[in-house]
Amino acid sequence: MLRRSLLCRGLDQAELRLVAASLRTVKFAPGQVVMKQGDTGRSMFIVLHGRVRITIERDRRPPRLLAYLGPGEHFGDMVLLGDGVRSATVTAVVDTELLELDREQFNQLLLTVPEFSANLGRTLVSRLRQEMTRRRRRERPTVIGLVNTSARTRAIAGQLAAALLAKGEAVEVLTDREEELTPLRCLVERIPAGLPLDKRAPTVRERIQQVAQHHHRVLLDVTQAGTPAELAELLAPCEEVWWLSESRYAEGAANRLRELAGAAADLAARTHWIWILRKDERFSPTLPFELPIARPDFKVTLDDDPQRTSRRQRHSLDRLVRHLRGTRLGVALGGGAARGLAHLGALRVLDREGIHFDLVAGTSSGALMGLAYCGGWRPDVALEELKRALTPARLFRALPGGLQWYLWSNFRRAAWERMLRPYLGDARLEQLAVPLSVLAVDLVQGVQVVRDRGDAINAVMESINLPYLSRPIMRDGMALVDGGVLNNLPGDVLPERGADFVVAIDVVAKLPADFGRRKRPRILETLMRVTDVQAFGTSALRAGSIDLLIAPDTSAYQFADFSRATELAEAGEKAAQEVLPQLKQLLAELEADATPDRK
Repeated sequence: MLRRSLLCRGLDQAELRLVAASLRTVKFAPGQVVMKQGDTGRSMFIVLHGRVRITIERDRRPPRLLAYLGPGEHFGDMVLLGDGVRSATVTAVVDTELLELDREQFNQLLLTVPEFSANLGRTLVSRLRQEMTRRRRRERPTVIGLVNTSARTRAIAGQLAAALLAKGEAVEVLTDREEELTPLRCLVERIPAGLPLDKRAPTVRERIQQVAQHHHRVLLDVTQAGTPAELAELLAPCEEVWWLSESRYAEGAANRLRELAGAAADLAARTHWIWILRKDERFSPTLPFELPIARPDFKVTLDDDPQRTSRRQRHSLDRLVRHLRGTRLGVALGGGAARGLAHLGALRVLDREGIHFDLVAGTSSGALMGLAYCGGWRPDVALEELKRALTPARLFRALPGGLQWYLWSNFRRAAWERMLRPYLGDARLEQLAVPLSVLAVDLVQGVQVVRDRGDAINAVMESINLPYLSRPIMRDGMALVDGGVLNNLPGDVLPERGADFVVAIDVVAKLPADFGRRKRPRILETLMRVTDVQAFGTSALRAGSIDLLIAPDTSAYQFADFSRATELAEAGEKAAQEVLPQLKQLLAELEADATPDRK
């Protein structure tokens, strides 16, 4: 087994025997703490059998999951190289055997086995590189518990297994269902129905431990039946639990999960709520009350016909799979008033190529386009709806400077909200299919404000609220104006929220060249130009967080050219097509990194 450890890679037989002689075996039961953050330590560990979970606590917040480690992987080495204080808490997930190496033996190996020292250095460099490039090693759980709260949620196990198999993963499903699972190319094993309750959890735990040694994923597919304590014991080996609920059964499912949280807080902290939506449900409900569970939740659309999957179903299942494989794609949509319509052309190309995102951040008009994307509208449908809603009346188009006056008029009459509210009603950001972060600026504190919860339309109104044309929106003790004042291209927001790869679409990368060429600009034109220049400058400042930039040339269009939506979208489409080969190559590299070794 030591040959599988990164620490022992390249060691000859004599060196391996020397390392083995320096180790002692220690055993831990599921849920038992191996080491606790803040404690003093004098040893490190290599996983021999089983799995451990690493968490970290900061600022009295709930523990944050860093990673799961399995056979051959090591932890605790930093305490031997640093101040001797444990920087994280490590807990056994299943019955686990570890090989412990104390400080004295560790120091001796550094002196006598040069390749051991070199391997240790390589792992430290790898961790540092991940931090510097934001390619952090994410949790990639092997054992996932799927708790079904209705008959319809049962479809997830088969579809998830099929999606993972298509990625080249070895998958087994352990299930308590009696009916046949959709035919799959993976092993489906039934939990014996006649098992006494006191034998059920130990039998399942032992079987999971055996299966996990030969499979990348084990899906434990069960109902919510049993007492909270019995269900907690059954799910204890799961590194992550998905609580599957339809909208109509949400209250009962939430009450059941609250009972489970009371019996096993640690289990609840690694449980995600998964909304199972019907095709006609654009937005999920909100939970009836707060639950002490992991974020984020996920929304999965399930079609009634399993043979004909919709775009929304494919996208939502892909997001679940990427979550399990430890990769998250983010897109940042910059501000630019009417030129923000170019976002929809770029997104249309990516959507056509099967490239979609797990996280979105938007500023100003980018927040508006992001709202349409995260709300589940196809880019071409959103374009047509926005073109119809935003095109100025003929009177404004005929007047000198009429487009600027149209913009000013809409702010003064609060017309933007009246245009958008019929499409979204009172939907909240947390109900959207894809998480959306919306940026505004608080003039009281002089800081950017990032909304990812609350009324979706209110958040967008804050983000598009141009300070030259409208008074600040007073809310929550803040005076809120357009987010582009401080951050017009919010690529830096996405890594903070878990994105591993960030695409940014900058619709003001090139300023219009005709300003002031023919005649002295009017006041409104000047104010619009000031906004353009400000956006141009702040976008350049945030470029360090971006992996790939799409920069449509919108310099031929004015700040308020809403009537030219089709042409703006074509500019966005052209820019996306130009970088598409590069984007595909980068995503292929990311996918290769997420693909586990063969079992």
